[in-house]
Amino acid sequence: MRRLPTVSALVLTGIFLAGCSSPPLPPESAPIVALMGERLEMARDVAWAKWADGLPVRDPAREHELLTRLVRQGAAADIDEVLVLRFFRAQMAASSLEQEAWMRKWRAGEPPPSGEPPALGDLRVRLDRMSSLLLAEYASAWNTPAAAARPQLKSSVLDPRSAAVAAAGFPSAQ
Repeated sequence: MRRLPTVSALVLTGIFLAGCSSPPLPPESAPIVALMGERLEMARDVAWAKWADGLPVRDPAREHELLTRLVRQGAAADIDEVLVLRFFRAQMAASSLEQEAWMRKWRAGEPPPSGEPPALGDLRVRLDRMSSLLLAEYASAWNTPAAAARPQLKSSVLDPRSAAVAAAGFPSAQ
C-alpha cells in the first residue's frame, strides 16, 4: 500500500470531521463517491507521468476542453451547468492538490516510483472515461424519481463546497 502525501492525510481528517457534522449521504451518491475515490487515486500516476515529462500539474487548455464537453453532456441529462462546472472543477482541483503533494516530495528528495511512468495519454483516456461515468452517475442520482432527494443531493456531493470534500464525496460542514 502506498503512503499518502501529508496533504492527503490532512484532507482525509477534514473529510472525517465534515462527515461527522453532516447528514449521511443519500444512497444514490454511493457510486459517485466510489468513482471520485478511483479518480483521485490516479493522481499519483498522473503526477509521475508529468514529472517524467517535465510538465506542469495544471493544463488549462485541457481542463477547459474537458469542462466544455462535460457541460454539454450534463445539459443533455438536464443537469444545471453551474453544478456540473462546480463538481468537476472541484475534482480537478483535488487531483491537482494531490499531484502537487507528490511532486513536492520528489523535489525534496524522495524518489519517484521505480520503473517507467505510465503514458500520460493513456491516463487521460482513463480519466476522461471516468469523468463520463461520474457524470452518468451524477445524472442518475440527480434525476431519481424521488424528487425530495434533490435538495439533499445538491447540498452534498453534487454541489461541493471544496475540492477536498468533492474528491472524497462527503458533504461539507454546514
